[in-house]
Amino acid sequence: MDQGLDEIILHCCESSPTEPCLWWRGAWWSRGALNEMASECERHLVESGFSARQRLGLVLPNSPLFLASCIAAWRLGGTVVPVNPMLKYPSVPEYLKSVGVFGAVVSREMEGMADFINGHGIPAASADLGDAVPEMRGRSGTPDPDSGTAALFHTAGAGGDVKAVPITHRNITSLLSSVLETIPLMDEDDVVLNAIPNYHSLGFVVGGIMPLASGISQVLVPSFASPKTTMSAIRGAGVTIIPALPIMLGMLLGGERDITPVSKVKMVFYGGGELMPGIARRVKEIFGVEPLEGYGLTEASSVLAVTPSEDAIRPGTSGRILPCFEAKVCDREGNSLPFDSDGRLWIRGDALASGYYGRGAPSAERFRDGWFDTQDIVRVDSDGFITIVSPVVDVIMAGGVPVYPGEIEAILKGHPEIEDAAVIGIPRGTKGELARAFVVLKEGSALRPRDIVLYGRSKLPNYKAPRSVRILNELPKDNLGKVLKKELRGA
Repeated sequence: MDQGLDEIILHCCESSPTEPCLWWRGAWWSRGALNEMASECERHLVESGFSARQRLGLVLPNSPLFLASCIAAWRLGGTVVPVNPMLKYPSVPEYLKSVGVFGAVVSREMEGMADFINGHGIPAASADLGDAVPEMRGRSGTPDPDSGTAALFHTAGAGGDVKAVPITHRNITSLLSSVLETIPLMDEDDVVLNAIPNYHSLGFVVGGIMPLASGISQVLVPSFASPKTTMSAIRGAGVTIIPALPIMLGMLLGGERDITPVSKVKMVFYGGGELMPGIARRVKEIFGVEPLEGYGLTEASSVLAVTPSEDAIRPGTSGRILPCFEAKVCDREGNSLPFDSDGRLWIRGDALASGYYGRGAPSAERFRDGWFDTQDIVRVDSDGFITIVSPVVDVIMAGGVPVYPGEIEAILKGHPEIEDAAVIGIPRGTKGELARAFVVLKEGSALRPRDIVLYGRSKLPNYKAPRSVRILNELPKDNLGKVLKKELRGA
């Protein structure tokens, strides 16, 4: 359990150097080839001045460069900071600065991004996605207080406040042991699709690191925006396990396209929201399996609960809580409630982060005595299966990019004539969701929906701004004070 991820991955690479490790743009790479690339990345980082407890930004899509950079940084005792390469340019340096990175590695395909980051005082270098990290002139920062931190992921909570979550090597190894124990059908002959963006903790841990650390091959897809390319990769590389977000399955299988069934797939897992109507049926038609729902949080190293097999499916639930976690359901005052009661979910365990990076107040509010307040309203039965009654963060997938309603709600509540606001995602076919806002106006306000739409566009990037607004007298809430977004979806 106390081994670093780099040591575990190195053992896999050296014990079977000729075995296939990852499939990239139509060809298989051996474990030995990835290990050589990681070693080259390590040499270049050393020559650049990177050392233990420093942080390396990765503004990259899924790629050999991304994985090799992680391994290299870990071998040197450092931490990686995956950042969404699709973020608007001003946000990228802000995220990198917030955790004091040594420098950033950027895809050469992102024209101008490295220069833009450099212009904000952060050293950045670009490279091809199949090549090693180039040398760069990095900067020394404050050493990370925890030498065991593997990665820092940025996440937004209910209030839209972006925070960095430090995930340690032990967090990830504990989680992976628990996942592999819970899903007995997974073995070394499997091939995992790594298509969830690896700046997302779920994609990083389950799609990228789990296969490397457990001797399972993976198929790297830099972007799932092209359904044809992704389906071609699934067929060509013989994918057997597909971790996905609902939007991914919708884009792959939605619409009127005639898709020939794929015979080798034996499991399809999804989390991060509900499947669009008809997509579960299409998964069964094309892949021959029932999709298995899960539930997770960045603070829980990505996965908290999983449905282990088709035989274990319980309609309405999001899977069974993993054995590496202990969970309790509490009322508003923090008193524990019996099984099958609706209440706020608290968790603890070896896969749980210890707090937010450099953020004392939010950490003290959510992390208490080893427990973490997820703020999600759930119901847990005696077998550990969890039903999400009201998630505090309903992630909206806008064209494959996660958008947090809390961030939009915080902007709207900042308007002097808006009393309260709630935001949900509404489907727009196979292309994901659009944000719809429900607002309560202050007494005497004459704001119209169009006024609020324009206000949102003036404060937010276009893909985040609400496209429609409905004005209500009050928002529906439960007895714990949480907005009932399921009721808003029917409004």
